[in-house]
Amino acid sequence: MKKILILFIFSQIAFAQKTIVKTYLHFTGKIDKYPIEMTVEFIQGKDSVSGSYYYVKNGKDMSIFTEGILKNEEIKLTETTYTPTKNGNIHKITGSFTLQFSNEKELTGIWQNEKKDKQFNVSLTCIENLSLFNPKNFSYKLNQYKGKAENMNGELADNYLISKLDIYNSKKEKVQTLSGFDKVINEKDGEVQLEDINFDGLLDVKIPIYFPDRIKYDGSFLYFVYDNTKKQFIRNTKLEELEYLFLDQKNKEFVKYKADGRGNESDYHYKWSNNNFYLIRKTESFEDSDKTTYTEYQIKNNKSVKIKEYQK
Repeated sequence: MKKILILFIFSQIAFAQKTIVKTYLHFTGKIDKYPIEMTVEFIQGKDSVSGSYYYVKNGKDMSIFTEGILKNEEIKLTETTYTPTKNGNIHKITGSFTLQFSNEKELTGIWQNEKKDKQFNVSLTCIENLSLFNPKNFSYKLNQYKGKAENMNGELADNYLISKLDIYNSKKEKVQTLSGFDKVINEKDGEVQLEDINFDGLLDVKIPIYFPDRIKYDGSFLYFVYDNTKKQFIRNTKLEELEYLFLDQKNKEFVKYKADGRGNESDYHYKWSNNNFYLIRKTESFEDSDKTTYTEYQIKNNKSVKIKEYQK
């Protein structure tokens, strides 16, 4: 993989900048008697919210997408389903939620269908512990500048870059600076995402970055895990080596997907243990085989040890 080259002999040009801050909270509970898992995305300084939910019996692959507004601790969401056709996805509004966000822990209210002739009670509990770290009590500012980075043609081109993130408390006092990186971002305004990466109930920091010299897999994150003892975010470069990850809050694992576009695909599932993460399962499918290979691992002596391999 070609390394992105950033030339510091060029003067770094500051520009008017915004830092977009998104918080992802996860909720578990029920609509009527039916268990669901819900994710809600909040954008700092805005009342718009979005996300998705799925019925546990159907699985995450059957997620239903939502969007709406947050006002006076009340969240109103409209849900939309998408049906794929040869002419593209057809979307359909199928229902809505009216929910009260109580003590930043509980979501309670009602769900009703689009015709409004069916209505069910909703009761959800936030998985994250906002009493220990609440992003609303902090503000975040990325240091952004214009610079040069290598593109897919091997040429140096203008890009937007970031070099540090300053975090301030509610008194506007700087409590931490995350630095030691110079990375390209995809948009003029940098973004900070707050989500529980290691499933300890505390929000961590993800900063989206961009690889302008790649055709595939051109996006990733910088990962900073919150240490509640030190009250600081600690960069995890080992996670960054895996690049883009999919988080599964219900099963407390994350997944790295790989595909070459020719039918060869692999899914790597990881679990956290003692502040580290380990491979626990691998699924592989190949273009020249109609079977899928499954490999299972156990965590032993701080290593992933292969225990079983089979095909279906």
